[in-house]
Amino acid sequence: MSSKVGTSETITSSSSLRPKSNNVLAMLGAVVVAALAVYGAASYSRKPPEPVPPPAGMHVGEHDVTLSQDAPQWDVLKTGKATKAAPHWTDPVVARVRIDEAHAARIGLPLAGVVSNVFVELGQQVKKGQPLLTVTSADLASLRSDVAQANVDVEVARAQYQRVHDMVAARLMPGKDELVADAQKRQAELHLATAQSRVEALRVAQKGSNEFTVNAPRDGVVVEKNVLPQQQVSPDVTLMQIADVSDVWVVADLFEGQAEGVQIGSPVRITLPSLPGFSIETKVDMVSAVVDAERHSIPVKVHLPNADGKLRPNEYADMRFRLDLPGAAVEVPASSLVSDGATQYVYVQSGPGQFARRTVLAGPVRDGQVAITEGLKEGETVVIQGGILLDNQITLAH
Repeated sequence: MSSKVGTSETITSSSSLRPKSNNVLAMLGAVVVAALAVYGAASYSRKPPEPVPPPAGMHVGEHDVTLSQDAPQWDVLKTGKATKAAPHWTDPVVARVRIDEAHAARIGLPLAGVVSNVFVELGQQVKKGQPLLTVTSADLASLRSDVAQANVDVEVARAQYQRVHDMVAARLMPGKDELVADAQKRQAELHLATAQSRVEALRVAQKGSNEFTVNAPRDGVVVEKNVLPQQQVSPDVTLMQIADVSDVWVVADLFEGQAEGVQIGSPVRITLPSLPGFSIETKVDMVSAVVDAERHSIPVKVHLPNADGKLRPNEYADMRFRLDLPGAAVEVPASSLVSDGATQYVYVQSGPGQFARRTVLAGPVRDGQVAITEGLKEGETVVIQGGILLDNQITLAH
């Protein structure tokens, strides 16, 4: 009976171990399958697509395309010859009419105060000495007090000098004391003159001891006005600007690429959108030697007479420049250019039905034409329409 029990226990122990062995084998199998899958994925490479065969009648090389006489692509291709580039006017650049600051005056205040009246408006013609505004200022009373104190000091200094003079004449005091008294009298008189000139410069109005009037320092037009009645003002603020507009500047801000070839003396044509038919041709007077830090542009200025006042400050204008291109430069239609974003090129006919891609250096587009300064010669035949079709075929074939 004991032997049966032992056998039963042995069989029970063996059967209890079998599931664990099966689990281990299953896990090892899963690891092997996963490893094979990873290896297979890493070593897998997709077969590259078959090159797209060129259309009938077309042979595509690495940088050129050849068409047979009966190729259908001739229906969309158009060729033309590169012509010598003549001096030309650029496309219009937006400009503005500005005052000549050499003939302008900024109006500020010598004292802080409150504006009581403003007598002129923006754009108004004024004459020298014409009242512009009146200001009420508590500081004016202080100036008047300075004048009164200076008068007292002068009276005292003069009396002191007379006393010393008389005593020196009576030989009761040495002569050097009279020199000292005379210097003190002159100093007091100088202080009085300075205080009086400060008050007189304010053009004090008669109607109030604390009010003064600011007058126009020159003839001209009010081109800037930053003041209203009852406004609190201080001496460090420009309230108005008066300018003589019989001469003005027309200023265009050119980007660095646009300014290439523009220099002092370059011919320029100016038109005004607000005055149809107005056009004047002159020369560039100034090209800035410094690039504007904020706009990254180069101011170009033209000085114009404006006796009739047609050119109004801050008005928009159009400016064109006449540029002389290098002697070897040629011109082709702008549609001839093909670009990959970094390089510009054209397709040049190198033989019967054969067109080769050639890198060129192109200038700005003008009236549908573009100047080529490098890479193309006068008289060469280029594809002026349909070049993108040839370019696409080269890209597809490679």
